[in-house]
Amino acid sequence: MALKSIQEAADTWGVSVYTVRRLAAAGLVRTVTVCRRRLISESEIARIVATGVPGPANRGKGGQKTRKKGGER
Repeated sequence: MALKSIQEAADTWGVSVYTVRRLAAAGLVRTVTVCRRRLISESEIARIVATGVPGPANRGKGGQKTRKKGGER
């Protein structure tokens, strides 16, 4: 099993390192810790490439939360 850095995963997925860390903290991306470094397996990177980067469903364009008209939440 080959392991890649969070930076390499972020580059592959087209997201920031901080996004990868948030996804890992939320349990949406599996990571392993080796000598105090958090790494991601190539198979996990491939899984995300195939299924898409997980994200919140209630976000609109530009990452803004979407609201209904009239101030309803």
